[in-house]
Amino acid sequence: MRFLPTKRTLKRWAIGLGILLGVLLLINAGLAWSVESRFERLVADVRAQGDPASIAELAPPPIPAAENAAVQIDAIRPWLTDFSKDYGAFYETELGKQLDNLQPGEMPDDKQAEAMRAILDRYADLERQIEAASAAPQYASTADFSLAFNAFTEAQLARLQHLRTIARFVDWRVQTLLADGNQEAAIDWSLSLIKLSALCGQEPTTVSFLVTVAMRTIALHDLHQSLLAGPADAATHAKVDRVLEALEQDVRLEQVFRTERAFGISACIEQGWRSAPPVIGSFLGWPIKRVFLRPIEFYLEIIPLADAPYHEVKQEFQAGGKLAVPTGKGVFADLLAPSVEATIKAANRDTAFIRSLRVLNALQQSGDDAPSLDDIDLPATSKIDPFTGQPLVVKKTDAGWLVYSVGENQTDDGGMLEEVQDVGFGPVQGVGSEGDEG
Repeated sequence: MRFLPTKRTLKRWAIGLGILLGVLLLINAGLAWSVESRFERLVADVRAQGDPASIAELAPPPIPAAENAAVQIDAIRPWLTDFSKDYGAFYETELGKQLDNLQPGEMPDDKQAEAMRAILDRYADLERQIEAASAAPQYASTADFSLAFNAFTEAQLARLQHLRTIARFVDWRVQTLLADGNQEAAIDWSLSLIKLSALCGQEPTTVSFLVTVAMRTIALHDLHQSLLAGPADAATHAKVDRVLEALEQDVRLEQVFRTERAFGISACIEQGWRSAPPVIGSFLGWPIKRVFLRPIEFYLEIIPLADAPYHEVKQEFQAGGKLAVPTGKGVFADLLAPSVEATIKAANRDTAFIRSLRVLNALQQSGDDAPSLDDIDLPATSKIDPFTGQPLVVKKTDAGWLVYSVGENQTDDGGMLEEVQDVGFGPVQGVGSEGDEG
């Protein structure tokens, strides 16, 4: 009885396995070619639209250093580092802890203001340079765009931290000016930080955008607090509205996502295409490459919706929507979708803050004769809640005006501004009296 296959059988098996292997190799080659060609077409299409397709292509055209706010910020980085250390050390003191526990909008007491002022006064040169940077006509990022993905990310995060420090410095300066009763200078410094945040919006990627939004949020709250400190003349209200109008028009999330896509393409190449030796990567690396490629393709769905108000795109993140999880484009796209929604929400909160403050500024100028929202002399779109598409909520309370968006839950929570359930501005404890303004 024969238990082992005959030579003829073994030969047939070998031929069969050879055919099967050949078919598998052809299928693998086809899939590898498909992924490669999809990637090449994607990059070509991005560039054909005039958009960047790599970190290197994010580098802005050079501009004169004297006109570039980024160059001026670079020059003060050592001072910013020193101030950040002093700022952090202050909050470790008893006075600092008391200051940190103040309610939003609550003013520092005399001792706290004196301690803050003493630290600020050590940085007079820094203050002058921040003011000069905010007045610069242009901004061209000075980041090193020749760096690889991981190195660029690390370097950029360090650069962005200095923008946060600038916002903290200006916030302290506004608080001390208000403590001194210098409303006009406090308003001017708040407007300077708003302008600088808009300039710094030229930094690429969503992380940079979110940092500039954080800067702007501090500036808008400082401006609100400054406006409440006492009556302001018509020229001041007009100046405030001009800055806020320009800022409202400047928020463009579509361009942010275009730069983020370029950032992602570089990550795709470095971590997907170059993660293995060329022969192995070209022949067997297509599954990994496809994982990296699909979230880049996902931007074709994201970018057209980026600047639509949240109430128009919210459904796209829900089941059955174009941006809903699971996206059908792999795990990286599934991870990308929530961050995209969070960024869109942040942009809409930014818009809600800007519009609310524009309306409040107009109401303050009108004083006791303030008109209804419909009659306020602002563009109709500037009185709309981006989260609902309905008019902003405007209420006159005993303490003053309350103007807000109902926020991302699309529910009027009665002006819960501290918890950011609602998004806007209202009376501030211990600061002025809106009813006396105008």
